[in-house]
Amino acid sequence: MRKGLINIVLIVFILSSCEEYYRPAINVVPPLFVVDAHLSNDPKSNYVKLSMTSDFYSLAASDWVTGANVKLIEDGNHIIAGYEQITGNYTFVELPVSGKTYQIRITYKGDIYESNTVIMPPLPRIDSLYTKDKLVNGYLTDSYGAVSPIETPSRDICIDAPITSTLEYYRFSNRAVLQWVYVPQSSSGPPPPPWFGWKSVHDNGLFNLAGPKNFSVSADVHQHSLMTLAYNVQNYLDSASQTAMGWILIIDQYGITKESYDFHRKLNQQFSAEGVLFDPVQTQIYGNIHCVTSPDKIVLGFFDLNSYRQYRYYLYLGTGPDNKGVQRRLNRYPDIPEEGYHEDGTRPDFWETN
Repeated sequence: MRKGLINIVLIVFILSSCEEYYRPAINVVPPLFVVDAHLSNDPKSNYVKLSMTSDFYSLAASDWVTGANVKLIEDGNHIIAGYEQITGNYTFVELPVSGKTYQIRITYKGDIYESNTVIMPPLPRIDSLYTKDKLVNGYLTDSYGAVSPIETPSRDICIDAPITSTLEYYRFSNRAVLQWVYVPQSSSGPPPPPWFGWKSVHDNGLFNLAGPKNFSVSADVHQHSLMTLAYNVQNYLDSASQTAMGWILIIDQYGITKESYDFHRKLNQQFSAEGVLFDPVQTQIYGNIHCVTSPDKIVLGFFDLNSYRQYRYYLYLGTGPDNKGVQRRLNRYPDIPEEGYHEDGTRPDFWETN
């Protein structure tokens, strides 16, 4: 018995000592210049981020490009100088203006990089917002690993927006803030104050794009879905003792160019690929920035010039399609953190009620 145990230990030792990690040979290419430029009439979302790519096995943080000369050039050769706000992140003291054309010019280590010239679209707008009943199909995995289809009763939030000769394409970024109240229990003495809390829910992570349908003529973007929220708010809350008190929907709407629409649509196709037969082929997506001094150099990134407007709504969706909800547009724009709570019985400044 003892001899057999020794033999087993020896076999395990021999097999483990022969184990090698396979490290495939990957060509190391020179780092590429990366430009992430997003400019609009909103000072909070104006930035040019510069970095260099790393090789596949690198564990280092982003290699930010510091000390570059960044300029925003307006039509008529008006130059707006950029400054480095934090390492690798540049911004401008002036905001772009709708109807004018711009390009960025970056000088770094003797090379000059320029974007295409882009016209800033007019300010976007939403004509109407409404909600529709919707069943969301999904899958549920039980504790044994078995997968079964499920349907989640939900409410789809949709908008209509105009299509004009100067603005046909939009991008949306959406955040729904769920307000909740928790009432602590007290065994003796006066009851403790209620907690007023909130939690954010975001859209699905892809770029939410809207524009004219292919091969059709339309005067507006109609029934465009922003995001879908389940009637059962316990899907989002952390405890059954929390009571939902309605949603604050924050819509960041961008008026974009056809070039920006096509670029982000291609990114969506890459991000949503699941490895099935008819997925798009993984290819390099080229932006609108090139190296003037060395045209053969590959530059990654995109100069995205957008017009911007934010909308906010208060929504109470009810518990199902037969329940009448509440919808109200808000004219207040206080900052709302991602999540939090007040346990002293005071409502946050942004709190909304029916």
